[in-house]
Amino acid sequence: MNHPAEDISIENPKKEDITAMLELNYKIYPKEWHVSKEFVLNIMSKNSSVYRTLKVNGEIKGIYSLFPFSKGVYENILNGKLDESELDEFLLDYEVPKEIYLYLISMIVDIHDQDYKKYTKTIIKDLRKQLKWIKRQGMTIKEVGAIAISDDGKRILHKLGFHRGKDLVENNNVYPVYRASSVDIINAIKLYEE
Repeated sequence: MNHPAEDISIENPKKEDITAMLELNYKIYPKEWHVSKEFVLNIMSKNSSVYRTLKVNGEIKGIYSLFPFSKGVYENILNGKLDESELDEFLLDYEVPKEIYLYLISMIVDIHDQDYKKYTKTIIKDLRKQLKWIKRQGMTIKEVGAIAISDDGKRILHKLGFHRGKDLVENNNVYPVYRASSVDIINAIKLYEE
């Protein structure tokens, strides 16, 4: 029996994608990590290239986001001194070349879909392309950081060349903080693809 071909794409989302993005976010992430539609709109208005959505036949099946910050803001995030609800105030753009620190704030795939592993691989390949694109905009990526909130997150970050640093304690939960250079990530993804 022939199955219809899947149309898989990764793109920067549009405003009309936000509801579907949030639905996936809410389905996968614990409540304390949820964000509002206003937050996403505000982020997108300041830098339309931070979110990337994976669509399968027009339906969002994955999201990841890289937020650029100055060193001080970035360190405050990874050390739990800055609430994620305030990040829109400090978000940088890609219009003028500068040094940036990228916070991999989310990487979500619809784990309830039978093809979630394929979607994860597609997002990881795009992450490599996106890091290269950011560099071509004249940005100097000093470091990429992430906070793992699941065992899958820890496993993927390790595969992507991240190294575990200090733990962040928030709401009586311990979350490991990971850091990597963009070169380490690009090289690890290259190996991951082989």
